[in-house]
Amino acid sequence: MGTKVKITKQELKEDKFTTAMLKTRNWLEDNWQIFAVVVAAIIIIVVGAFYYAGHQSDMEQEALQKYSQALNQLQTRNYQPAILSFNDIIDNYSGDVVGRAQFNLGNAYFESRDYEEAIAAFQKYIDKYHLDPLTTSSAIAGIASSLESQQKFAEAAAKYLEAIDTYPDTPAKPDYLLGAIRCYSQLGEKDKIKPELDILGKEFAGSDQYFTAYQLYMQ
Repeated sequence: MGTKVKITKQELKEDKFTTAMLKTRNWLEDNWQIFAVVVAAIIIIVVGAFYYAGHQSDMEQEALQKYSQALNQLQTRNYQPAILSFNDIIDNYSGDVVGRAQFNLGNAYFESRDYEEAIAAFQKYIDKYHLDPLTTSSAIAGIASSLESQQKFAEAAAKYLEAIDTYPDTPAKPDYLLGAIRCYSQLGEKDKIKPELDILGKEFAGSDQYFTAYQLYMQ
């Protein structure tokens, strides 16, 4: 009668591991093309993700550089180059810088006295971007100024007050109140001037805006 061979737990584990490895090798030999495609796909995804992240960073830096140049063009009154630069950023880049470019595109059109385009640019900023309450309020005031420049005084006055309602803490509040009063004065609507003048007198007594508004009211 043969001698019984006792198999330890460790040997049993090693045998199962060997069997599994052999099965895996056989599967890879039969399906190596599938395995290669999967591995290649994973590599492409990983490399692509790193490339995209790096590319986005480069694009953001490029957009910020162009935005800085466009702002400089606007400040030095080179309005047409500024308009082209802001439109380039809007059309070809992404992120908050696009919203900033859209807002300042409105300013560039306004300064070049293209009021219809200014209104359209400011309205697009309000509808699509509105990055923060302050610039949204300023965009509404930009529309108001454009309307006032077109002598559409009733619409302009309403927009000046809307700008204040959008962001009551705006530092430009006395200017917007004066804008509304100026428009009401052009319309001869003295009764509408008084409430806004009272606000100016209460919150900004002694300011240039208050004295100018008071003179308009007295006229």
